[in-house]
Amino acid sequence: MKTDRQRARRVIGWTRIGLGAALFAVPRVAARSWLGPDGDNAGVGLLFRSIGARDLALGAGLLAAPDGDKSWSRAGVVADIGDVAGSLVALGPVPTRRLLPGTLLAVAFVAAGIWLESED
Repeated sequence: MKTDRQRARRVIGWTRIGLGAALFAVPRVAARSWLGPDGDNAGVGLLFRSIGARDLALGAGLLAAPDGDKSWSRAGVVADIGDVAGSLVALGPVPTRRLLPGTLLAVAFVAAGIWLESED
């Protein structure tokens, strides 16, 4: 089971790095797909770039942390719960079909992070 968690930790870390790099490099592409026309706003682009930087840091921290150190997976869970909560608050002004993919991705990261946190 420890090997599964180590493998999952690497997958989650590299996925966060890849997602973070994409959000940082082309924030408005992600913002438009998630929010629609509001994603073209420069401020929204800045926010998505910041989320990208956050995910880059979380992924790198997760990969660099020594075995048994759960601080980076905990930080990821907290950040992703914030993403889910923020998406739920935005329901209504932002159509569900736009919010659903990003929200489900955040839910998947929460579940994966909680699994990493669970005892071996």
